[in-house]
Amino acid sequence: MHLAHLVLIALFFAAGTACGITSNVIFYQIFDDVNSKRPPDRQFSFMSMNLRFFEITAEHARLFPDSRKRSFMHVWAVSAFALFLALFVAGFALH
Repeated sequence: MHLAHLVLIALFFAAGTACGITSNVIFYQIFDDVNSKRPPDRQFSFMSMNLRFFEITAEHARLFPDSRKRSFMHVWAVSAFALFLALFVAGFALH
């Protein structure tokens, strides 16, 4: 395996990780937006936020219909998936 192949794999990994982290940061912003509009007794907990992902995003769509955060989050998540898929393919194709 040539050095260029290793660099390509490292770039796919770094870019995919960055996209995934960006998507997660946007989800935390959505989570905070939703909890800021709910009464304290009905707020989502940090412990269950991953299990209630779809409920939180649906609530965000209801409370903030013009927000583009959900779209940005999905674009970054799909980009991360595509880059990790490219990493997987590149890893097998280069052997």
